[in-house]
Amino acid sequence: MKAACIILTIIIFVAIMAVCVMVKFATEITVEDRKREYMPGNGGVYEVAKSIGVFALSDNNTTPIAERFPYVAAITRNSSNSWSFACFGSVILVKWVVTSAHCRRPGATHRVLLLHKYIKNYTHTYPILFWRINDKYNTSVPSAVNDIAVAKLNLDAHPSISKSSLIDSGAVREVEATIWKTVSTMARQVYLTNHFDKFDVKITLPHRCLESYGVKMDPSLICVDLSDYEDCFVHEFGPIYSGDKLVGILAMKPRDCDLKLAIFTNVSYYADWIMRITNAPLYG
Repeated sequence: MKAACIILTIIIFVAIMAVCVMVKFATEITVEDRKREYMPGNGGVYEVAKSIGVFALSDNNTTPIAERFPYVAAITRNSSNSWSFACFGSVILVKWVVTSAHCRRPGATHRVLLLHKYIKNYTHTYPILFWRINDKYNTSVPSAVNDIAVAKLNLDAHPSISKSSLIDSGAVREVEATIWKTVSTMARQVYLTNHFDKFDVKITLPHRCLESYGVKMDPSLICVDLSDYEDCFVHEFGPIYSGDKLVGILAMKPRDCDLKLAIFTNVSYYADWIMRITNAPLYG
């Protein structure tokens, strides 16, 4: 009986030690993952851009286009152990990004990669401090309605955004689209490539997007005709501009290659809201 008690005590002790080792091992893995994610790079900036996965599909020199659109931003998302592309946006007021409300995924970490930084082979990205989603956007049932948000960037470690896009409440007719091409995997994750382009597009009658998408069009939305663009793109359509003015953020992308219409959120319609939420005056 006494021997049995001793053996049972030894078994319990060994089991407790095993559990302790497993907990310590798991804790060390968590700490190491955090060290890896927040490993300081040049100038104290966290180097995560290398893990985002930008695929080289073209050897074309896109520096002139990057200089034309220094404020185009790619928002990336990390909800597990890898980073993937989420959506595009545009830098305004130096430290803010205007993007789509559907871009933000609760529980995920988001960072911003700027086009001209990538073209110049910089490896850092900007952390997002916080988001401001339009209060009329329905996060439970995402749609093109009120699909706009602003995110504030953390520039403490690397305050070197050279130029911001402009916003005002005026209307425009001639616009230019930014096209930062992407690729998607079998698991439906989307990654950026090094192929960037720009293209003139037309703002067309709202009823065309109503007929194609079934979305009720109002002044907060813009229907854009892509029929002059021959290539097929579904994911890579960035913001549209008139000069340096930010005109639209993609709200509803083309379903397939044959549908040459896209719906954009009219940034000018939300100019007062953006300036109020960022505590900045509106000019123009």
